[in-house]
Amino acid sequence: MRKRRKSLNFIVMNENENTNVMVAMHLIAKYKNQDNVHLHAFYTGLSRELQIAAADKGKMRVRRIDDTRSVIHHILYTEGTKFFESAVPQENGKKRITAVIVGMGTYGMAMLKALAWYCQMDGYEINIHAFDKDKMAYDKLCVQAPELMSEKYNGVYVEGEGAYSISVYPETDVDTKSFADKIYAIDDITYAIVALGNDEKNIETAAYLRMLFERKKDKPVIQAIVRDSDKKNALKDVTNYAGQRYDIDFIGDLEAVYCEDVIIDTELEKDALSRHLKWGKENEFWDYEYNYRSSIAAAIHLRAKQACGIPGANKTTDQLTTEERDNLEAIEHKRWNVYMRSEGYVYSGSRDRSSRNHLAKTHCDLVDFDSLSEEDKRKDSKVGAK
Repeated sequence: MRKRRKSLNFIVMNENENTNVMVAMHLIAKYKNQDNVHLHAFYTGLSRELQIAAADKGKMRVRRIDDTRSVIHHILYTEGTKFFESAVPQENGKKRITAVIVGMGTYGMAMLKALAWYCQMDGYEINIHAFDKDKMAYDKLCVQAPELMSEKYNGVYVEGEGAYSISVYPETDVDTKSFADKIYAIDDITYAIVALGNDEKNIETAAYLRMLFERKKDKPVIQAIVRDSDKKNALKDVTNYAGQRYDIDFIGDLEAVYCEDVIIDTELEKDALSRHLKWGKENEFWDYEYNYRSSIAAAIHLRAKQACGIPGANKTTDQLTTEERDNLEAIEHKRWNVYMRSEGYVYSGSRDRSSRNHLAKTHCDLVDFDSLSEEDKRKDSKVGAK
């Protein structure tokens, strides 16, 4: 507990997430009627989310912190331009981002989904290759994001829709020839992340991947999840006996995840709130996880648009030319479609707004850009700069 800028901030973090929820509920009950009290609680899972959502929070601002999403959002927000900078030019005039994800647990699955929407940008293509030992890895992804993995969209170009290709390799052990053969068969890998659930295994596999990539003459960015901050610090700028750098970025350590700048009043959160206020009220940003997540993604992608030099991305809505507005709207809608599908949403089957149902995760706007009404198209140009 601490005071800052005349506010009272509570941060609830414990290895036992059920304990975090219990403590959070107690603090809500005690302080909900006081002004300027903020609660930051670490927990994941729908059951815990529903418990907090159902609570009467009064005046208290409550923020759920999912450390996995926080790490990935921080990477995309602060370093995401590296995905576009390392993309490989293609004969069709576009540049291709080719990502390898090793391990489809919490981190790997979250990064796969995030890359699918983050890389929706004019002039770029995104191919994702995900590996896991679990024989049901593909099926689990399809359950979590059915329309994202649908044959109607995955690997298919549809005018006015987000374009991406996601390939999943279940029952693949990183210690086998099969894994190495599959890596060799992927052309021009530009990014890899290792998230196997164990620091030691992640470090070893990341180093192994660097060896395979060197043989292929690929020079991708490699990131590996290392929770132990001491190990991460010791591995900074690590080299082999010949002095050659492995160039592995170790991420997700406890010091980085739980530092104050990540938890309280982050720049990303401020940008996301600014995006949200173009559509709704501030309390709806904090009170509804759907609004919070969606606005975070919009803020991350706006920065990417600006970094990629998309015309009009640095302008306010009223400064846009018609051409800039139309292009920004099309890009944003493609990005939003893929984001929503990564969150598990599917098309409601009707353009009637009454068919939108967050319990069913159905939405009437999950259609190609040209099928939107002019009113709905204008919503997508509101993501411009302040």
